[in-house]
Amino acid sequence: MPVFHTKTIESILEPVAQQISHLVIMHEEGEVDGKAIPDLTAPVAAVQAAVSNLVRVGKDTVQTTEDQIMKRDMPPAFIKVENACTKLVQAASMLKADPYSVPARDYLIDGSRGILSGTSDLLLTFDEAEVRKIIRVCKGILEYLTVAEVVESMEDLITYTKNLGPGMTKMAKMIDERQQELTHQEHRVMLVNSMNTVKELLPVLISGIKIFVTTKTSGSQGVEEALKNRNFTFEKMSAEINEIIRVLQLTSWDEDAWANKDTEAMKRALGLIDSKMAQAKNWLRDPTAQPGDAGEQAIRQILDEAGKVGELCAGKERRDIVGTAKTLGQMTDQVSEMRARGQGTSPAAMQKAQQVSQGLDVLTGKVGNAARKLEAMTNSKQAIAKRIDAAQNWLADPNGGPEGEENVRALLTEAKKIADMCEDPKERDDILRSIGEIAALTAKLSDLRRQGKGDTPEARALAKQIATALQNLQSKTNKAVANSRPAKAAVHLEGKIEQAQRWIDNPTIEDSGVVCVRPGQAAIRGLAAEGRRLANALPGPYRQELLGKCEQVEQLMAQLADLAARGEGDSPQARAVAQQLQEALKDLKGKMQEAMTQEVSDIFSDTTTPIKLLAVAATAPLDSPNRDEVFDERAANFENHANKLGATAEKAAAVGTANKSTVEGIQAAVKSTRDLTPQVVSAARILLRNPGNQAAYEHFETMKNQWIDNVEKMTGLVDEAIDTKSLLDASEEAIKKDLEKCRVAMANHQPQMLVAGATSIARRANRILLVAKREVENSEDPKFREVVKAASDELSQTISPMVMDAKAVAGNIHDPSLQKGFLDSGYNILGAVAKVREAFQPQEPDFPPPPPELDQLHLNDEPAPPKPPLPEGEVPPPRPPPPEEKDEEFPEQKAGEMVSEPMMVAARQLHDEARKWSSKVSHSKYEPRQLRHLNGMDPNVPVIPGNDIIGAAKRMALLMAEMSRLVRGGSGNKRALIQCAKDIAKASDEVTRLAKEVAKQCTDKRIRTNLLQVCERIPTISTQLKILSTVKATMLGRTNISEEESEQATEMLVHNAQNLMQSVKETVREAEAASIKIRTDAGFTLHWIRKTPWYQ
Repeated sequence: MPVFHTKTIESILEPVAQQISHLVIMHEEGEVDGKAIPDLTAPVAAVQAAVSNLVRVGKDTVQTTEDQIMKRDMPPAFIKVENACTKLVQAASMLKADPYSVPARDYLIDGSRGILSGTSDLLLTFDEAEVRKIIRVCKGILEYLTVAEVVESMEDLITYTKNLGPGMTKMAKMIDERQQELTHQEHRVMLVNSMNTVKELLPVLISGIKIFVTTKTSGSQGVEEALKNRNFTFEKMSAEINEIIRVLQLTSWDEDAWANKDTEAMKRALGLIDSKMAQAKNWLRDPTAQPGDAGEQAIRQILDEAGKVGELCAGKERRDIVGTAKTLGQMTDQVSEMRARGQGTSPAAMQKAQQVSQGLDVLTGKVGNAARKLEAMTNSKQAIAKRIDAAQNWLADPNGGPEGEENVRALLTEAKKIADMCEDPKERDDILRSIGEIAALTAKLSDLRRQGKGDTPEARALAKQIATALQNLQSKTNKAVANSRPAKAAVHLEGKIEQAQRWIDNPTIEDSGVVCVRPGQAAIRGLAAEGRRLANALPGPYRQELLGKCEQVEQLMAQLADLAARGEGDSPQARAVAQQLQEALKDLKGKMQEAMTQEVSDIFSDTTTPIKLLAVAATAPLDSPNRDEVFDERAANFENHANKLGATAEKAAAVGTANKSTVEGIQAAVKSTRDLTPQVVSAARILLRNPGNQAAYEHFETMKNQWIDNVEKMTGLVDEAIDTKSLLDASEEAIKKDLEKCRVAMANHQPQMLVAGATSIARRANRILLVAKREVENSEDPKFREVVKAASDELSQTISPMVMDAKAVAGNIHDPSLQKGFLDSGYNILGAVAKVREAFQPQEPDFPPPPPELDQLHLNDEPAPPKPPLPEGEVPPPRPPPPEEKDEEFPEQKAGEMVSEPMMVAARQLHDEARKWSSKVSHSKYEPRQLRHLNGMDPNVPVIPGNDIIGAAKRMALLMAEMSRLVRGGSGNKRALIQCAKDIAKASDEVTRLAKEVAKQCTDKRIRTNLLQVCERIPTISTQLKILSTVKATMLGRTNISEEESEQATEMLVHNAQNLMQSVKETVREAEAASIKIRTDAGFTLHWIRKTPWYQ
């Protein structure tokens, strides 16, 4: 099947597919319509010339290359293309003699299909060879990185740096060129991110080696910490380069990237559970321990982490872990309540505490088993990926030694491990059958090679057969690993809500179009789990309220799922439950966002003070009192602070309004922060033990700055993920509470409490300034920038006076005049914060001035002119009202009709999204001034009537619904399928053009970037749709096509259609968001009018 993961492959295949589509249509006209096929000599000659040139270049390349795999794989592709060309030439010759020849028509369609398939094989083989060149450079860097372990002098370090530099430069250049060539945006981003990380880590590695060499050669303290720093950076760089190698080999959407993330998440959860277990057990053993203290919080964290692991599992495993964690949470509540009532020493309370303690051990065992199973499957999957290259190289070399056969055997062993862990017997048997076949074929090939017949045609054919079988086995094992995991909910909140809504709207249909996969229910469970995590950080009453809402949502989901399972998903009772579930989800979402915004306001009010205090402790003079104890305390505070930042950022990603790319950015920043935190502490400890050592100081500064840069990046992404106005509201309320604490502190004459409150106010005010500054930098609206900057400047001028007044009061807390001065300063800050908040309020519409009062009107005495005469004749009828807008209804599937269900589902989802908006021409050239101002439009700028983006999206959805019938042979023919794909591509071009026009006029840089990123995918996917539709058209009605080949073509077409519909849907949403912030002088706007307003 064609693959087009590079722009070069796509640019070559598209014109070939276009020529082939003409031939397919001619075949259809001859076969169905009975028309005589015209002389095809000229078009066939054009195809033959283009393909022959490609084959000639390929053969020249094979003659000069040293790549054995390329030499093995190219000749079969040449033969396929040349045979297909021969069929086309024969068809043209036969049709010239007899325009109605049936055998000639068969040759025509088979030759067309062979041209596309063979050309794709040839291009893919060449591209794989290019990728192997890059991988060789990457592996060379990986090998040289290990030399860091033997660098033990400054001379060695200089040599190491000189040798590593050119290789890194070459790798970076090759990766940059490759990412520009890729058509998959996700793969480009992954390569760029990994390469950037490697570049950032290079100076850190050099610094780590330098401090290791310095401490070791001088016999200083801190050698162990220096070794940890060096090894951490080396392992991190190696992991990123291995990720680059993995991504380079992807030719389709990366559906397996979750495996590593899930394994890491489970390991981290296990580590955190182990670290908190002793504290939790101590609290449970002590009947006098107070509720709400650190021990109870440790239990809550253990249950929280176990719940996260449970959500990464499927079936019985998930139910066991989640159910156990939930039960233990309820039992912990009971223990806490009894202790709060003074009954902690009662037999009932002590027995309950012991049960919780035993339950924690059981839960830890279940979490450990789940983590080990996933890690085993993932390790086997990755081992297969590593072994397969060596196996393919051995198969390509006729004189390969026995070590290559060992690689094949080891690969089969790993595949068997995966098969043994499969829960689906059919899947397990399929993998085992493939293993047996490959083992038999490999043994036969080894016998031929031992007899010196490795270069015979039989041996080469056998090697090619084994190579193909190994690739198929890898696909089967990858699929088995993926199927062992639960349905994946969307990574961001809006995606989860959308998945949940689709399931609620129709719980009787699988909402992903795939059997036994219910992302809608997974999304609801994910929302409830995230709600519980947020609840754990709240005070008692608020925690119980949020936990109750999570419980309600899960109960309603279970009721609806039960009704659907009994076939009553469309009953009145089910509809009532669905309505309740919708309301409960809406309520839960609001409460979660409120709790998350408050937590972000608190935790992110100051991100860098703990690391600055750590730096002060690390550089303290040797004679400082309690030097080591102060350092240990500040190191622990820093690590605790970093953990809180990461946990809160994860909540913002899960519950905020961020899009997918922002969520993934937050997750990457959190992971990097967690990795860096212990390295910063190690670098600080080296500096503590080696005061005055310049290398130690420079190394600590390098690690500290990298941590701060990463946290600043994470803070910016978190700010993007939450509503700015909500964050400002929460910060303002927090400042009011801090000011009240300061008032109490002054009344009670507590200077330390006063200083703490004033410090918190200053930090929150500075945080507001940072948020405002980022928003000003993000906007190109001069009026908005001016208003926000003026309010920010006023706030900035109020902070220092408040701090000075606080110091004065702390020095003489009994002075009423100083107290009044401080409170006045605090109120000044509050007033300035309110002005910043108001700057982010939506602007009120500019209504026209009211009419003048009647008594102000003056009439002169001149007589009024006479009335004109009434028109004679028949009075014209009144103007008819504008016709009511009616969308073309989405076609319903008829009973017994064959359609591609996933494709139909994707089309319906796009149609539902587009139907929210009106696409018709407005009733007048100008909307009423007030209404247009409310819509964010300049009242003086003409409107382009209607909304062409919505119109094009609706057309695409209806066309895709028709294509879902055509690909299954439900209606139409080859010609209709090809034309349908062309029409979809035409509508796609219209959506892309209009979206880019909207982006060009948008004043919000973030929204503009998001819109351009989503619409950038559309042209590539629509081009691929035309090619894949042509391939599928060559198979319709043919009996000489295997069922597997036909299904593979359909799957690729379906996957492409789903991606196209999703990209257009995201473009519609981003375009609507961008339209709100169109330049007032643009002279361009689309009319976004909801057919059903949000308030109805």
